[in-house]
Amino acid sequence: MTAAVQIKAAPVPLPLDTQGELEGIVRGEDLAKARHVLGRMWGFGRPLHGSELGRALRLTGRDPGATVYDWERKDTVSGPVSVAVELMLKGVLPPDPLDKIRKRET
Repeated sequence: MTAAVQIKAAPVPLPLDTQGELEGIVRGEDLAKARHVLGRMWGFGRPLHGSELGRALRLTGRDPGATVYDWERKDTVSGPVSVAVELMLKGVLPPDPLDKIRKRET
């Protein structure tokens, strides 16, 4: 007989300076703030570039960042994107490794 393993998951709070700032990703401005927070959370030391958030969301196309910047500029964020970004802000990492998401230096 094997013993059952119990895993307790605790919510990961946002960094103190963002608590209350990002209660939902519903506007372009929220998405821009989220890029700043995620860049710090993921150890980049700077805001995420649009292309990095696009890769984290697995957007396709030649420039995934263009779509992210369109959402910010046009002030439209879809429900699935909102949910994915909010989960990332709560500490859930994207499915792809961060080194593949990070902007490639040329």
